[in-house]
Amino acid sequence: MFMLKNLNSKKAQISIDAILAIMFLLLVSTLVYHNVFNTTESFKEAEIADRVYSIADSFENYALISYSKDMIVTIELKPIGVNNYTIYFGNKSIVVNSKKNITFNPTNNGVNISGDEVKNSGKNMPNNVINISYGIFMWLKTPH
Repeated sequence: MFMLKNLNSKKAQISIDAILAIMFLLLVSTLVYHNVFNTTESFKEAEIADRVYSIADSFENYALISYSKDMIVTIELKPIGVNNYTIYFGNKSIVVNSKKNITFNPTNNGVNISGDEVKNSGKNMPNNVINISYGIFMWLKTPH
């Protein structure tokens, strides 16, 4: 004859606790991954914004140095990594998709910015405004 053993209810409770603990760990791991992923994306975007601001600031500083010291200044602009950006100023623009040499030449009315890649943009911005577009970022720099 077959005998049925009494099932120990504690063994079943341990397995349910183990399943709940694993599910809780999966939930916590998913939330931590989501937070870490969003934080790294924010750091990446902040680094790009900082680099674009640095380019705009340097561009403005070279124009001011050229005008205040009454000297011709030539700079080399490079893309940010493999991505291009465009600098807009006055009614001109510079598309930086490779190394570009730009010359700041002081005149009586300000600074003339020239180079092979300086083209008419079709925009008519004030002379004291620098606008840089980079991917989803659009940076507008006005003098302090």
